[in-house]
Amino acid sequence: MRLAIVAGGWHWPLDFFCKIAAQAPGADLFAIAHRNPELPIVREEKREVLNKAVGPLADLDRELYAAFPSVAALRALGWDYAEEPNTVGDWGFFNQWLSQHNYRDYDVVLNCHDDTYIHRPGLFDSLFSESACDWKNWLICANGRYPQAPPAYVRGSFEFWKPELLDMLGGQIDLGPISLTREGQIDTPAGLDALAAWNNTGVPLREFLVRRGLAGRVAYLSEFYRISPWVIEGERGFLHYQDGAPWSFEDGLREYLPCGSMADSHREGVHA
Repeated sequence: MRLAIVAGGWHWPLDFFCKIAAQAPGADLFAIAHRNPELPIVREEKREVLNKAVGPLADLDRELYAAFPSVAALRALGWDYAEEPNTVGDWGFFNQWLSQHNYRDYDVVLNCHDDTYIHRPGLFDSLFSESACDWKNWLICANGRYPQAPPAYVRGSFEFWKPELLDMLGGQIDLGPISLTREGQIDTPAGLDALAAWNNTGVPLREFLVRRGLAGRVAYLSEFYRISPWVIEGERGFLHYQDGAPWSFEDGLREYLPCGSMADSHREGVHA
C-alpha cells in the first residue's frame, strides 16, 4: 500500500506528528505549514487558553499540546516540511501539496489537520486490512459525519483520498469563491466564527459527488461528528471547543471514550 499523509501545519502539537509517524511506517509524510512551528505565538496561544480550560477534554488538549516540535525535529521524524502562503485552510493545504506532487504515485492520500488527537492505535492497519469493509470501493473516506449531514458530506479536515477521485477533479479541489485570505498573518482568530468565510469550501465537492451519483462512494470511519474509534478532530485547535454538531460529538464521546463523564463535563470548559 503506497500511502502519503499530508498534514496542514498550524497548531503544531508534537503528539500528533509523533503518533502519525509511528503508526504509519513506510508512508511518505508531508507537513504543509501556514506558520512556522518555532514562532513563540504558537505556544503562547495554547498556553493562554489551556491555563483556564477545565474538564476531561481540556485535559486531553493539555496532553496533545504538552510539547511542540522544531522544524528539525519534524524532519528527524520523517516529515517533509514546506511553508506555503496562508491563503485558505481546510483543503487549501492539500491543494498546495497537489500542485507540487504527483498524487498518482500513491494508492491513497490522507489529508488532515494537525489539531488532531490520536486516541487509539491501529487506524491504518484497520483501514487497509483484508477484513475492512470494502475499502477498495470508496473514493473518499472521512473520519466521521453527523446524522443530519447532507449526502456526500465531508468536513475537510481528515479524509483519505483515492487517485481516481482526484483524477475526476482534475488534480485540484474546487473550494468555491474565497472571500478571506490570511496571508502573512500568524495569529489564530479568537472567535469560532472568525473563519466562517472558509466554512463552505467543501460545498463544491459535495455537489460534484451528488451530481455524478457518487455520494454512495463516500465512506466514514464513524457515524459521529469529529470522532471515530481512532481519531478526535479539534475545533479551531482544541478538542474542548464545540461549534458544529455538538450533539453528535457528545454521542461519539460516549461511544468511544466512555470513561468518566467525558461528553457532559465539556460544558464546564472555557469556550472562545
